[in-house]
Amino acid sequence: MIARHVVAEGDDAERVASAIVDELSAPDLRLAFVFADYRLDPQVIARTTQRGLLPAPVVGATTVGVVAPTTAKHEMAAVGLGLYGDWLRVGIGVGVDLPKSPLTRSRDAVQAAAAALGTNPDALDPVRHFAVTLVEGRCGHEEAFCIGSAAAAPRIRFVGGCSATEVQSTRRPFTWAHGEVMTDNGIVLVLQSELPCHAVTSSHLLPTDIRTVVTGASGRDIVELDGIPAATRLAQLVAQLGETLDSARPNYSFARYVDGAPYVRSVTHIDGEHLHLASGVEVGHVLRLMRPGDLIGQTTRDLAAAADKVGGMAALLAFSCVGRHWEAASRGIEQELADVYAVYPTVGFQSFGEQSGMLLVNHTLTGLAIGVPR
Repeated sequence: MIARHVVAEGDDAERVASAIVDELSAPDLRLAFVFADYRLDPQVIARTTQRGLLPAPVVGATTVGVVAPTTAKHEMAAVGLGLYGDWLRVGIGVGVDLPKSPLTRSRDAVQAAAAALGTNPDALDPVRHFAVTLVEGRCGHEEAFCIGSAAAAPRIRFVGGCSATEVQSTRRPFTWAHGEVMTDNGIVLVLQSELPCHAVTSSHLLPTDIRTVVTGASGRDIVELDGIPAATRLAQLVAQLGETLDSARPNYSFARYVDGAPYVRSVTHIDGEHLHLASGVEVGHVLRLMRPGDLIGQTTRDLAAAADKVGGMAALLAFSCVGRHWEAASRGIEQELADVYAVYPTVGFQSFGEQSGMLLVNHTLTGLAIGVPR
């Protein structure tokens, strides 16, 4: 057995965690991922699963929704993914207190993860080594963490996701490792695999010809575009496409283009004239308006290509932006999206942002496809 997954439902964190332990526990367990609804006590989830699955390490995060091959029917759920056998070795490093020095702390986490494998970042092999990251989704330094971690080991691929809670709330999301629950942190796992693996990135948004300049912003809030109040200006831009902006569930996003590649910045919600984004922007940034493309078709194609590259998937560890799921809900295609994921043994969570290499992106699926023996 290479991988096993479990979905545990209910509002009792102890019972949910125990169900995950019962299903994943095995002598050859090498690593467990556990992602849980933010309303389940993270201390209980982290402590119970780590105690029950020793000596294998357990890492995880809170989320607004789990991703699994079977759809949870209960309002609250957690999902676990166990990886088994001698094909895998893992090193884990934790960057703590990111606000003090996010670039340094993320670099140190990569170095610690590599050292746990008896090597160093410069010696990591792009064929055998892959990095998976989990970063606290409201620490305010997610982008710096992505830059610092990937820059510390530029030869290997990085994918990951940001822990999540309700979007329009001040509640902090959590990550955990080795039974310890944390905020203001990022976790780096360096996986050494004897099986084929492939770093997945899938984005379906399409660029329009419309550009706009940020003329007023603070952190993740845009207050002005092209010298006009931001929400009013966005509605004007959408109208140029002959469409109407849905302020309750905005399907349009922005992207910064760097070296010809779009880095998506999702609009999570609109508050008056303020546009709240899932990632930060700065005054002077030129943004391209992005419109929804073929979410189902593009995801289907990208996952099929990943499965082909690894010779069939034993597991897909997935970080799926909450924006993808909002869009699916607004278009009435939630079940179709779930069905596309369920074609493969997909386990993960709805994330506040996704790491792809050195970039923090939005409205994107990133993940690690793990293949079967060849």
